Amino acid sequence: MVARTAVQLSNAERALAAYEAMQRWLYVADGRSLYRESHPWSGNPYAYVWPFSRALLGTSGLAGMPGGAAYAHDVADRLAGLERYWNDRARVPAYASYPMPPLGQGGDRYYDDNVWLALTFVQLQRMGLVSSLQAATQLLRFGLTGWDREPRHPQPGGVFWVEQGVGYGRDNHDRGTGATAGNAELGYLLGTREASDEMLGWVQRSVDASGVGSGPFFNVVRLDGTVDTNVWSYNQGVMLGTHLARYRLTSEAADLRLAEEIARQTLRTFGDFRQHPPSFNAMCFQSFLHLSSITSDDGLRAAMRGAADRFADWAWATETGARDPQTNLFFFDDAGRPALGKQAARLQDQGALVQLYALLAWDPDDYVKLG
Repeated sequence: MVARTAVQLSNAERALAAYEAMQRWLYVADGRSLYRESHPWSGNPYAYVWPFSRALLGTSGLAGMPGGAAYAHDVADRLAGLERYWNDRARVPAYASYPMPPLGQGGDRYYDDNVWLALTFVQLQRMGLVSSLQAATQLLRFGLTGWDREPRHPQPGGVFWVEQGVGYGRDNHDRGTGATAGNAELGYLLGTREASDEMLGWVQRSVDASGVGSGPFFNVVRLDGTVDTNVWSYNQGVMLGTHLARYRLTSEAADLRLAEEIARQTLRTFGDFRQHPPSFNAMCFQSFLHLSSITSDDGLRAAMRGAADRFADWAWATETGARDPQTNLFFFDDAGRPALGKQAARLQDQGALVQLYALLAWDPDDYVKLG
C-alpha cells in the first residue's frame, strides 16, 4: 500500500494535525489555560485576546466535526482561559485585550474583539457547548456603549473600534465596519432589531462601495470624515452574516437575496483569497458555509465551497512556504503572504486554520449552527 502524502490528508486530519501543533508549540502548560502569541516565543508571556479568540474558534470547530464530541473538554478549557481577560471593574464589563491582574496588565477593550467573542458564544450555544446566551447578551450591552452619539461628527453613528476616553481610545476614534456590523449581527441573533437596523444602516450609508448594500465594504470611517478604503475579507463576511441573522429574525427574502449578492461580490473581489490573512479569510469562509446551508442557489453554494477548499489546500501545500511540514505550524505575515523562515508562527493564523479545516469537515447540515 502506498502511504498517503500530506496533501492527501482529509480536512478532519488536517484540522487535528494543526490543532496538535497549536497545543504543542503555543499552549502554555502552566495550568492557566492560556497561549503564547507566537512560536518561537518572545515578549509577553501570554497572547492577546484577539489571537486567543482564534484558538477558541478552532477548538469549537473540532468539537463540531463528526466524532468531535471529545473536544468539548478542550472548549471548556478555552472558556476557562478566556475568563482571564474579563474586566468586571468597568461600568459595563467586557473582555480586555490582555489578561487581567495578577497575570497581566489588562488593557484596552476593543468593540470588535468583544463582538467576535459574543458571536462565538452564540455558535457554542447552538452547538450545545454552553447553556445560555447570557455572556453574549452582556457583550451586546458593551457593544452598544460604543455607538457614536455625537451628531456633529462626519458620518455620525457607527461603533468605535476601541473604547473611547481611555488608553488607545484617547487618540483613535475610528468607527469600524467590523465592530458595527458585528454588533448588528449579534443584536439580530438576540432579537434586538431596532438597534441592529440602525447599525446596519450606518454601514450601508458610510462604507458601502456599491451604494446598494452589496459591497465591497470599506474598513473604517475616521473622525475627520476620511474613509480607510481597505477592503478586507472579514468585513465582507460579517456583513453577509448580518443579513443572514436579520433573515433568521424577520424571514424577509430581501435579506437572503442581499446576503447572496454580498457573497457573489466577495468571490469576484477576492479571487483566490491569498492576499488576506487566514484569520480574516476564516471569518469570511464561515459566513460562506453558513449561507450554503440556507441558499437554494446551487451554483453559488459550489462557488463558496470551492473558494474555501482551494484556499485550505493552498495553505496546506508545503510548496507555498506557509506550512512547516516538520511542525505543522503556519507562517504568514500581516498581509497574508507565506513567510516560512522569515517570522514566527502566530496563534491567530494557527487557530484560524484549525477552524477552517474543521469546518470543512463538518456535516453540511450543521452549518446552520454558525449563525
